[in-house]
Formats: sequence, structure tokens, C-alpha cells
Amino acid sequence: MNSTHEWLQERYTGLWNGAIDEVREGRVTIDPLLASREPDRRRCITLLARPAADLQRSVTEFLNELRALDPEQYYYDPSELHVTVLSLFTATLDHERYLARYAEYLAAVKAALVGRSAWTLAFTGVTLTREAIMIQGFPNSTALNELREVLRKELRTRGLTEGLDSRYILQTAHMTVVRFRTPLRDSAAYAGVVEQYRDRSFGRMEVRELNLVENDWYLSRASVKLLERFQLSSNSAPQGSQPA
Repeated sequence: MNSTHEWLQERYTGLWNGAIDEVREGRVTIDPLLASREPDRRRCITLLARPAADLQRSVTEFLNELRALDPEQYYYDPSELHVTVLSLFTATLDHERYLARYAEYLAAVKAALVGRSAWTLAFTGVTLTREAIMIQGFPNSTALNELREVLRKELRTRGLTEGLDSRYILQTAHMTVVRFRTPLRDSAAYAGVVEQYRDRSFGRMEVRELNLVENDWYLSRASVKLLERFQLSSNSAPQGSQPA
């Protein structure tokens, strides 16, 4: 087990230990916007990777078990599943001034991707907070965090750091798959299903393509606008961007 894997496992375990008893006892944090069923009008730009169909199916089997117990929670559609490389600014209602600088954001992403090649992510087990349930992702190298650091540097160079990482410094490789929008119907049973998947293998993906998208906070499919695709090679630099 490499040091990156060990650090991530410690991080995921810390989240799990801090939340599983709370969720089991029904003390979840409800997302007020999801609870209201109102559309999210916040927007941002995100660089992300999408899982392939086999990994989507594996995750969906897990979600279907949870949905059978409590259909009112917010379950990510297979097409919405993703791993965030970096949100270039945090989703906000005041997004027009950021989107007006899209050409500069795009230049930063292109510069950060020069010389970057594909990497592999293994998804094993689940973790959670009082707000959400996540699939644990483990990269096979330091490539993901190196890319994040280079991209942050390129954004700083261009004066594009306003709004960047305002929630936290993203360091994990998880997929968020459930958010809570109502109190749990049977919290003990719900937590029990989650615990059954605590160490379950969901599969692997080779990250050979990255998407740059405009999106809302949840990356809901109704809001996502594909801006660019970047094809990565296992042995060489990205093959340039392909406008969507």
C-alpha cells in the first residue's frame, strides 16, 4: 500500500468514524435546497472525470438498495457520477463575472494538462458524512494531486483564485452518490445497508479523458453544460482539447 493510499484511507476512515453513529441514529444534515425541490441556480466551472458504464452499474446497484429503503433522498443518476479534479471557482449565484473570464480559465487548464498522462482509480468501500454518502476512490499514483497543484498554480498565475477552494482544499478522489434531503425513514436499516458496502469493491477506471463543464453545486444532469474534452494518453501529453 503506497503512502497516498494510506493517507486517503485514514481520511475516509476519519469521515466514517465521525458520522456513522450520527446517521444510524437519524441525525443527518438536510440540504435545504434539495429539500425545497427548487432548481439550483448556482453555477461554476469544474474539471472532472466520468466513470465508465461498468463502474456506473456497480454504484447504481448500491444506490438501488438504498432507494428501496428510502426513495426520498437525493440519489445521483448514473450520468451524474463523477470525480472532481478541481472546481475552478465554487458554485455561486454571482457566476457571470467568473464565466466572463472563461477563456482565461481554459488557458489555465490547457497549461496544467501539458505533459500529463492517464492514471487509474480504484473504488473500494464507502464513507459518509452527516450530509452525504461517498464511494472511496484511490489513485494508483500521485498524478491526480499533482495535476490539482499545477492547476492551482496556473490559476494563481492568471489572477483567477477568487472563489477557488472556498469550501476546502480538495485532496480525495471520491464520488459523492447520495445527499440527504429529508429525515431518514428508518435510519438504523439505512445505515445497515451502507455498512454492508463499507469495504465492497466497486471496480476501477482508467482516467483517459477529462471534461471541463459548467455546472450547479450538485452537477445535476439538467444543469451540466460540456465545454471541452481533453483526451489523455498513457504515454504522452494530452491530445489537445476538443470543444464540445
